Amino acid sequence: MKDPERDELWDLLGRAKPVEPPPFFAAKVLAVVRFGQDKRRAFWNNWVRFGLPGAIAGALAVFLALFSVRTEPKIQPVPVSITQSEPNDLELIADLDSALSSEESSVWLDSSQH
Repeated sequence: MKDPERDELWDLLGRAKPVEPPPFFAAKVLAVVRFGQDKRRAFWNNWVRFGLPGAIAGALAVFLALFSVRTEPKIQPVPVSITQSEPNDLELIADLDSALSSEESSVWLDSSQH
């Protein structure tokens, strides 16, 4: 087992030139840490203030758009049978001919002789 006092790393560290920290080093480190925390808090504060209501409004708009538009179910067309209730032209002509033939001997001829 190696003795930590005689370790090569400690020998190397002992030969290194000592460095003095710049003035206000601790204050600057704390300021950077606090700024990072404030930045992280600012993101979540902005999300809660602006992003969350916007997301809720968007979801509500999509919900209302989907459920307020009613779609009619597809109805299969029912075949319609068409029956002709009015007489066609040939039937009318036949009826007119029979009406004229019955009227030839009646009033029309009698009135023309007077």
